Amino acid sequence: MPIEAAKQSRILDAAGERFARFGFKKTSIDEISKDAGVGKGTVYLVAQSKEDLFYQVVHRELREWVGLVSSIVDPRRPADELLVAVTAASWSYLNDRPLVRDLLLANHDEMLPLWTQQLGDLRTICRQNTEEVIRIGIRQGTFRKDLDVEAAARILQDMFVAGMIFAYKTGKSEQHQLQDSAICLDLLLTGLKPRP
Repeated sequence: MPIEAAKQSRILDAAGERFARFGFKKTSIDEISKDAGVGKGTVYLVAQSKEDLFYQVVHRELREWVGLVSSIVDPRRPADELLVAVTAASWSYLNDRPLVRDLLLANHDEMLPLWTQQLGDLRTICRQNTEEVIRIGIRQGTFRKDLDVEAAARILQDMFVAGMIFAYKTGKSEQHQLQDSAICLDLLLTGLKPRP
């Protein structure tokens, strides 16, 4: 039996708030149903299990992030500037979205070992905008034509995640995170050699 879109949205909103605040293990379907103002059975019309509900919430927030960043990707702008803009928008979004941030950090894989493949697929979706920026850069002549777009995007994502790990462990402010990201991208794009 299909469920109303508004009711499904309330359930996903309530689940997202609970999972972000209390974590997967400390969140129950009973609490989610109470917060959403629906019966427990209604939650199971949206998801087959707590794990499935968690996945749907993370996927929904991920699509929101990808959409937000996609709105920044304008092929008329230089690709190196786009990389900086995409990184800045990502830092801002992920600072407020621990579920997506933890997806990138692969923290969910330990909690949901049976969902590792699906979570890995979500991390692949995270690279779509970076891949598009690289393609734009190739067309513009800003980036090398022989780049393996998928591999380059994966490496950039790994560098971003490494920066996130360090930033969160050291308690760096968002401003510091953005400055470090800009320096990292500058090093990547121009190297360590002196400019002519």
